[in-house]
Amino acid sequence: MEYLVTSIRELTSKRRLVYINEERAFALYAGELKKYNIHQGECIPVDVYTEIISVLSRRATIRGMNLLKSKDYTEAEFKKKLRDGYYPAEAVEAALSYVREYGYIDDERYAQNYVAFKAGSKSRRMVQAFLTNKGVSAQIIESVCDEYYNEHADSELKQIVSQLEKKCRNISINSMEYNERQKLKAYFYRKGFRCEVIDSAMDLVSKYQEQS
Repeated sequence: MEYLVTSIRELTSKRRLVYINEERAFALYAGELKKYNIHQGECIPVDVYTEIISVLSRRATIRGMNLLKSKDYTEAEFKKKLRDGYYPAEAVEAALSYVREYGYIDDERYAQNYVAFKAGSKSRRMVQAFLTNKGVSAQIIESVCDEYYNEHADSELKQIVSQLEKKCRNISINSMEYNERQKLKAYFYRKGFRCEVIDSAMDLVSKYQEQS
């Protein structure tokens, strides 16, 4: 493959973004451009390109480790963060392979921690939507959520009951007009709760109210 440098753009006073064959390739320090004899309109020899990727792979791995010191990332977030730092795909994959091998990043663990932490305050649908937006695979999300909600079958019911008791502190559910009840149901539905769970929670609270 021919590695033709089609453009070199200044990123900062010290860093330059190199385009190869019209596509964004990688960022190097200005001194490295001189070291590797990289010039616009000229080709990069294969051995030089291989050395650059090796250097950037090590650099990306160090950057990735530093990122993971401060917070957990999903694989998708981790890759995006490195791509945003102008690391080439080969370097990003090398860094990901390293942190995955040593257990520094694990989408299943990330999902398990999030579900355990948020399932008590969010609906399953909202939990799943969050993890999907984080780039966790549908298979992992489904597996982790199934495991948690099978063990905590009444998690969503308890949430709705707790919120209903606060919302209906001064009014009986049974005394509500039809439209009021529908608005209340719609509120929980928008939060991602299933209709049957909402109905069960409302029935429970109405019974509590009758008994009190």
